[in-house]
Amino acid sequence: MKKVNNEVKVGLFFILAVFTLVYMTYRTGKLDLKRKGYPLYVVFEEVAGIEKKSPVMLNGFEVGKVNDIDVRYENDETKMILELWIDRNVKVTSNPIITIKTLGLMGEKYVQIASAKGDKFLQPGETLQGKRILDMDVMLGQAESIAKNVNQLIIKMAELSDEIKVLAGNINETVDDSQGAIARILDNVESATVSLDELSLDLKQHPWKLFYKN
Repeated sequence: MKKVNNEVKVGLFFILAVFTLVYMTYRTGKLDLKRKGYPLYVVFEEVAGIEKKSPVMLNGFEVGKVNDIDVRYENDETKMILELWIDRNVKVTSNPIITIKTLGLMGEKYVQIASAKGDKFLQPGETLQGKRILDMDVMLGQAESIAKNVNQLIIKMAELSDEIKVLAGNINETVDDSQGAIARILDNVESATVSLDELSLDLKQHPWKLFYKN
């Protein structure tokens, strides 16, 4: 009789634990027994590891979940179609930006809907285009390519700077040579002017020299 009582106690404890778990799940909104909603479909090129039941958030507030994930092939391209379940009390404007992001330190993926202002709302069953996910490897590759281009630009600028220095030196030498030539011309002009002045003075004093021939 004592053994039976222990088994009954264990059974009752197990049933109570199950009911407690179900109740807590329902209270936290993870069990949709009565909640109603509508579907939206989003097309992505890749889903970055997102899974069914992943949260769907509208401007940071959880409003639904990922109900299903389908793979389709269109014009030799692979498309990932996410079926989102959205709470019936939530309206999404007709121009949302939909992305896949990471939540918290655990790295849980979720669908983010950024809904802007507008007076038109999406209808149940509409298909939207998701924003392309920025792949870290691609970003690192682009950053490396940009760094190489910048480095080449710096080298070319340094070479151009050297050429400019040489050109400036040549210009300075040319200017110096030109200044010397100009100075000599000015000296010659000054000497000629002095000679003309002396000749003019001599002719004024001895005008007869105009008619004198050696």
